[in-house]
This record gives sequence, C-alpha cells and structure tokens, in this order.
Amino acid sequence: MVEFLLIIFVIVVCVLLFGKADSKKYVLNQVGLDLSEKNYENKKENEFAKYCVKAMKEAVSGYNVVGKNEMDFLYNLDNILDFACSGFKYEHDYDTPSPNLYVRSHYIKFASTVVGRRIDALKKEDSSVLILNCNYVSKQDLKKYIDKLWDKYQYPWPEDWLKEDSFL
Repeated sequence: MVEFLLIIFVIVVCVLLFGKADSKKYVLNQVGLDLSEKNYENKKENEFAKYCVKAMKEAVSGYNVVGKNEMDFLYNLDNILDFACSGFKYEHDYDTPSPNLYVRSHYIKFASTVVGRRIDALKKEDSSVLILNCNYVSKQDLKKYIDKLWDKYQYPWPEDWLKEDSFL
C-alpha cells in the first residue's frame, strides 16, 4: 500500500514539474486544488508560442526545407506545414506519408498563418529584412530566421489559442 501511494505521489510530482499546462490543471483539479486563471493563461501562452515555433523548426530540420531566396523558402515551409495539417501532398507523389512535426495540428495551422503573413508582406513590397545576410540553405540561419519571423508576425493570435490539449 505504501509503495502504491509513493508511486502515485511521484507521478503527480512529475506531472506538476514537467507536464503541459492542461495536464497540470487537470491534476490539480483532481486533487481539489486549482491553477489560477492568470497562471494558466501565462503557461498556455508560452506553450502555444513554443509549439508553433517548434512546428516551423521541425519542418526545416526534419524535411530539409530550404530556398534560393526568402520567398522560395517561405513557400516551401508553408507547403510542408499545410501538408502536415491536411495529409495531402502538394506535389504529384501521393505515396509519401504526411510529415510528422510532433505537434498538434492547431499549432501547425497557426505556424502556417504566420508564414502566410510574411509572404503577404513580401508581395506588398514590405520586404523589410528579418535577418541580414540570411543563408536560406543553412539550418542554423533558418532557425534564427524563424525566431525573428515569429516575433514579428505572430500577432494577432487565433481566437482558439487557449484550446485545451488532451491530457494524454
């Protein structure tokens, strides 16, 4: 009996230390405590930004998204993000499975929206440089570029950004 309680205690502590905001809220609610709404929103905001940026960086590193110039890179990135959400291939190769970016689809969709905002700005001749002398083939440069892209084009966020992820 003592071992069982100790195991439960360790699991609860691990969830509270390492879990996502929804997991923490769920566990605290189960034991009769509550995560304050402001604290919960701050955790969800950080989590939302983290996973949207992760989706873009996973596309760059895992699927070799590069480009000859900024517009070419953005189109390639947007294609991979759209493909990861929809499961449909943007080329004629229908045997290729949908890429797995290891984040939920609502994060990927918003990452695609951020990329679309930059594409629209470039089309409107608002070609302000995000990173000077960016090499659109270098993975390190592209990851820095993605951070700058996120900082500049993340707002406004979608209305459902507080959408709960499942507990598991």
